[in-house]
Amino acid sequence: MKWSDNLRNWDRYKIYRYVILLGLSLSGDGWSYEASVIASIIQMPAWITHLGYDPTIGIPDNKNQWIGPVYSLGQLVGGLIAAFFLDNLGRKPTMVIGAVLMELSTALLVWSGSFAIVIAARVIEGVSIGFLLLGYQIYAVEIAAKEDRGFVSSFSLMTGNFFGLLAAGLVYGVSYSTSNTGWRAALGITFIPATSLLLVLPWVPESPRYLFEKGKDQECRRVLSKLHGGHVDEGEVVLSETAEREYEAMRAAISWDQAHGQDKWSALWKTKAARYRSFVAFSSQCWWAWNGQSIFTYYYTKIFSAAGITDPHLQFGISGIQNATWCVGGIVGGYLLDVWGRRTNYLIGIGQAAIMLIIQGAITIGIFDKGIENKAAGAGFVTVYLIQWFLWVTFFSPVVNMLPAEIYSAGLRARGYAIANVFSMGMGFATQYSALPMYRHMHGWVWIFFAGCMIFAWLVIYFTYPESKGMTLEEVEIVFGTGAGQRVKAALGKASPVNPRTPVRFRPNEAVEDESDKGGSEGSPKQSTRDVVV
Repeated sequence: MKWSDNLRNWDRYKIYRYVILLGLSLSGDGWSYEASVIASIIQMPAWITHLGYDPTIGIPDNKNQWIGPVYSLGQLVGGLIAAFFLDNLGRKPTMVIGAVLMELSTALLVWSGSFAIVIAARVIEGVSIGFLLLGYQIYAVEIAAKEDRGFVSSFSLMTGNFFGLLAAGLVYGVSYSTSNTGWRAALGITFIPATSLLLVLPWVPESPRYLFEKGKDQECRRVLSKLHGGHVDEGEVVLSETAEREYEAMRAAISWDQAHGQDKWSALWKTKAARYRSFVAFSSQCWWAWNGQSIFTYYYTKIFSAAGITDPHLQFGISGIQNATWCVGGIVGGYLLDVWGRRTNYLIGIGQAAIMLIIQGAITIGIFDKGIENKAAGAGFVTVYLIQWFLWVTFFSPVVNMLPAEIYSAGLRARGYAIANVFSMGMGFATQYSALPMYRHMHGWVWIFFAGCMIFAWLVIYFTYPESKGMTLEEVEIVFGTGAGQRVKAALGKASPVNPRTPVRFRPNEAVEDESDKGGSEGSPKQSTRDVVV
C-alpha cells in the first residue's frame, strides 16, 4: 500500500467499519486510563495515608512492588478464561464480561479499603483486560479489510494513548489535592468508558468468522454484506465481489480446519506450520517486557533530581507531554503498519530501543553511579528516554497487540492469543517484580543488560518473522504453509496471488502436507491440500 491509499475510497462500508471499531476502542479502553492513573496515585501522600502508611516513608517495598505487576497475573488468567468465552459465546459477550469486571475493579479501587483490597482490585482489572484486549483485537482483525487491518487494529492503542493523556492531565490537577476526593475522582473516571461499552455493544454485529464457525452461514453473509458490500435480493444475501471472495476464503479455511481437527488446542503445536506460527506469536509477546521500562519506574526520581527537576508537579507535567506525543505516535505507527509492514515496524521499534538504552547506560555508569550531579547529563538522559518511548509507541506498540490475532486461523485465534498472552504477562510480571532488586544490584549496567535483550530480539525478528501486510487473514495462512492456506490458495485461484515476503522457504506451487494428513487415504476427509472446497 502507498502512503495515500488508505485516505481514499471512503465508501459507506469502510465508514461503518471505522465507526464500529472506534466506538468499541473508545468505550472499552478504560483500562489504559486506569493503568496510567494508578501509577501516579500510588505516589500521592493522600492515598498512602488513606491506606495507613506514613507518606514520608511510603509503602514498604515488599508491598509496593506488587501493586504494579500483580495486574499482569490477572491478565494472564483473564486471557486464558477469555479464550473459552470467545470460542463458545462469541466476541461480543466476551467484551461485555470484560466491561463488567472493569467496573467492579474500579469500584474497589475508588474505595481502597485496605492494601489487600487494592491488590484484589488490580487482579480483577487484569482479568478484565484479558477479556477486553483479546475481545477487541480478535474482533478488529476479523472485520477489517486487508488493506487497513493494521491501522484499525491500532485504534485501541490510539484511544489508549488518548486516555493516558487524559489521565496525565487529571493527575496533574489532582496532585495539588491533599484530600481523598481528588484521587477517588481520578480513579472513578474509569466507570465512564466501561459503562459506555455496555451501551454500545448491542448495536455491534458479531464477527462473521465466528458466525461461520458456528454454522450460522446466512447470518455470516449478512454481516459481511454490511461490512464489505452487498444487498438482499428476495431474501438471499448477494455479496459484492470483494465480500464474496472473502467469504469463499473463509469457507475454505474454516471447513478444512474443522475437518482436520485444526481448531483444537493441540493444533497450536502438532504440525510444523503450527509450531512456526506459535513461535512467532509467543515470542512476539515477550519482547516488550525487556525494554527497560520496569526499571525506569524506580529510577526516574534520581534522574529527574540530577536534571534539577525536583518539583513533583513538573514531573507530572513532563509525563503529560510524553502522553501527548504518544497520541501522535500511535496514529502514525498504526498507519505505517499497512505501508511499511509489521516486520519493518517491529525492527525499527526494537532497534532504536537498543541504541537508546546503550546511551542511557553510558550516561548512568559514567556519571550517576559515581554520585556526580550533572544537570546537563540528567536532562540528556530524560530527553533520550522521551525519544525512545515516542519511537517505541510509534513502531513497536501497534504491532504487538495485533500480531497473535492476525497469524492464527479462526478456530485457533482465541486460544493462540490466550497462550501468547500468558507469555506476555508472565514476562511482564517477572521483569516488573524483579525491577527493584535488579536496579539496586546492577545500577547503570541494567540499561546495558536490557539493550542486549533488545539486540537479541532484533536478530530473532529479522531472521524468522514473516511479513503479512496487505493479505486477508486466510492468505496469511499461506505464508505459514498450513493445509488450510493451500486450500484457500486453490479456492481463490488467481484472484489472490500471494507472494509472501518471508524468511522461511516457501514454494507456492507445491502442496503443503500437514502432519495430520499423513496416512490419509484417497476419498477420506484428510485428502491432499490441493483439493478445492466445494
